[in-house]
Amino acid sequence: MSGLILGIDICDDYTQISLFDAEACDAQAVGFGEEEKVLIPTMVCKKKGESAWLIGEEAYRAALFGEGSMVDRLVRLVSKEGTATIEGVMYTAKEMFRTYLEQILAIPRQKTKVQEIASIAYTLRQADAKVMDVLVELSEQLGIPRGRVHILNHTEAALFYILSQKSEIWANQVSVFDLVDHGLHYYEFGVVRGRRPQVVEVVHEELQEGFSLEILETPSGERLADRILSTCANRLMGKKVVSAVFLTGKGFENPEWPEEFLRFVCTKRRVFGGQGLFSKGAAFVAFDSLQAVSSYPYICICEGRIRSQVALDVQYEGRMRQLVVASAGSNWYETKAAVTFVLDGTDRVDFMVTPVGSSMPTRYSVELDEFPKRPNKTTKVEVIVSFTGERAMTVRVFDKGFGELFPSSGKMIRKDFYI
Repeated sequence: MSGLILGIDICDDYTQISLFDAEACDAQAVGFGEEEKVLIPTMVCKKKGESAWLIGEEAYRAALFGEGSMVDRLVRLVSKEGTATIEGVMYTAKEMFRTYLEQILAIPRQKTKVQEIASIAYTLRQADAKVMDVLVELSEQLGIPRGRVHILNHTEAALFYILSQKSEIWANQVSVFDLVDHGLHYYEFGVVRGRRPQVVEVVHEELQEGFSLEILETPSGERLADRILSTCANRLMGKKVVSAVFLTGKGFENPEWPEEFLRFVCTKRRVFGGQGLFSKGAAFVAFDSLQAVSSYPYICICEGRIRSQVALDVQYEGRMRQLVVASAGSNWYETKAAVTFVLDGTDRVDFMVTPVGSSMPTRYSVELDEFPKRPNKTTKVEVIVSFTGERAMTVRVFDKGFGELFPSSGKMIRKDFYI
């Protein structure tokens, strides 16, 4: 399929865009504005007395010089379904976010002169179902079909970025430090040995030692921040075999200031610095979604991923078999299964839930006593399984009846499980 393959990291402070190059099999950051900055402030500004809207640094400058009204922290505003009143007109968060997203998508389109988007993956710092739903809705409004849109969180994006590097880089554990204005985030990647299929895991921690980037404006502030980072690195990495360290976030735009921290992390480790780690990870996911066979034959365990296999025991061709409706390591937001079958000697639906690394499943049942009583093998049901979180499973069972003899009652039974 021709068209752009994009990874877009949208946070409350900055947005970053990466474009996947299929020939080079790599993702490159896309700059914006005259200075080609890859960090685009997530804000909009409506120009005074005009219908025009600006984004990013242009929005900030216009607001600074009194040429318009600025609205920032758009992700949080969408999550809270907020509004903003500008020149007497109330705008919803979704309306402003649509304006922002439209102009963000225009950047790679204008640079490449290609309008069609073959695949796009958005990444958010944390999974927020409301924001994710809005992203899908707005993408469709802007001409990107639902099947081409993928959404993941930063932990997932970091995982796929690391897996896309040479295997020697992640031969042992990998550490990622993300230093942004609202805090310091740490991600630790590791391969769980001795498992087939191979299990990879990323643990994310927002460190309490986080600090405002304003302290980096003075030499004394830099020294203090350096000591904080060094203390964190010693605590998190000191007794572990770490083969590579990645430094990202606005705080590491100039990666040379934390001298003590760099001395520690660079000792017997490969260290990489730069922006766009999460958007590039998303771009790799966008590209992989277009392939007939995934390049990532792993069970990925992290925030945003289902940690158990969910299966139904069904009889098929005279034999009892397990029908998997949710695979361990799948993105919960994109996992949905529907299956239709005839009940045989039972008035319930049983699910076998097996956590990664365990051979002992747990049974979860949905009782169907609200459905009409019928003779055996004359009730067809449709079972739909979906997720509202990595451990939150929703099951809906619909009574489909059995042809003209036993019409559907139209009843549906819903049950939510924490697995």
